Amino acid sequence: MEYDTNDTWRRSSSPKFEDKKCKPLPRRSTTTAVIVLGLAVLSCLMGYCVLSETLPYESKTLRLVIILFRHGARAPVSSYKSDPFKNYQWPDGLGSLTNAGKVQLYELGRKYRMYYANFIPEEYQEKDVYIRSSDSSRCLMSAYTFLAGLYPPSERQIWHPELLWQPIPVHSLPRELDNVVAATKSCNSWKTMYQALLAENNADPKYAELFDSLSKYTNQSMRSILDVDFLFSTLQAQQEAGLKLPEWTRNVFPTKMKQPFMLSLALLSYNESLQRLHTGPLLNNIRTHLQEAVTHTNMDRALYIYSGHDVNLVSLMRALGHTDLLEPEYGASILLELHEEVEQDTFYIKLFYRNNTKVEVPMEIRIPFCTEPCTYEKFIEHLGTLIPTDWEGECQN
Repeated sequence: MEYDTNDTWRRSSSPKFEDKKCKPLPRRSTTTAVIVLGLAVLSCLMGYCVLSETLPYESKTLRLVIILFRHGARAPVSSYKSDPFKNYQWPDGLGSLTNAGKVQLYELGRKYRMYYANFIPEEYQEKDVYIRSSDSSRCLMSAYTFLAGLYPPSERQIWHPELLWQPIPVHSLPRELDNVVAATKSCNSWKTMYQALLAENNADPKYAELFDSLSKYTNQSMRSILDVDFLFSTLQAQQEAGLKLPEWTRNVFPTKMKQPFMLSLALLSYNESLQRLHTGPLLNNIRTHLQEAVTHTNMDRALYIYSGHDVNLVSLMRALGHTDLLEPEYGASILLELHEEVEQDTFYIKLFYRNNTKVEVPMEIRIPFCTEPCTYEKFIEHLGTLIPTDWEGECQN
């Protein structure tokens, strides 16, 4: 860590900006000079207002950033019996990241590069950042394209004159072993609780008409909100790709299908018991990152990045106290920031959300179980209630 003479904390290799002197105004009438000067001042003020909303805002206090984002736009994962596009040739196969998805995550990386310009060093150094991804191809590719936007190679790092890109490692575990990012490792206790909750919601009479309608038009049994979830995602991906959906979908998609779709995402971490097993291992990682920063046991690494799925964003938000149903769009991201008030010798947490890659500035949102500011101690105390001491034991694996 370094403290500049003005007591502003920065990462050691923060970008520096040249001090450009103003050129003298040419000799003209006093009125003209005043007008020109007034316009110049107005332009500077407008420029400052724009930049102040996008550039780093707490460089004096920011110590650690954790980012979890959803992958970019993808091809459908599955089809349905009456699907007019079931034989459509997706260039890279079902579930693959599309070119539009690659652009989305590249642009998201560029936006965070500008947003944290005074915090994240310009040059990639392995000691500064750690990236972990779901083992799904679309998540891995999203991580790589995000990093291409976040860390464009400096002149020293250009290794091929025709390729302005540098390889940056992304770590992952096979899906059957991953209980942190994708949360797909088998957990018997979680499965039992989830299936009971799913069956309870499937039996809700308010979904009967929708189930009947979807069963009729898809020519297959649609008797679960999980079925609605998969169909909703398929129709959404086809629409994103510019395909004309069947006429019958107008009556149900997205309006009538959206609520059960969002509920299906939420059920995986619907209550604290499910959150302990589904989200607890990720929360444990987050707690470790924060503790290492606060105790100065890892002073170099100030950025952690996770590339996952919509359900992973929903699960983290629910674990942090936000129980409203969510529909994270492609490239949606959650930010956790650790700040330090040096004079008071205190740390506090900020939470931000960006629902898609078009949003220029992430929105700060309240942490429900905390008063403002949310102290590090209170945040860690809450995480502790959702982190199993023995995950395998509680899962009864």
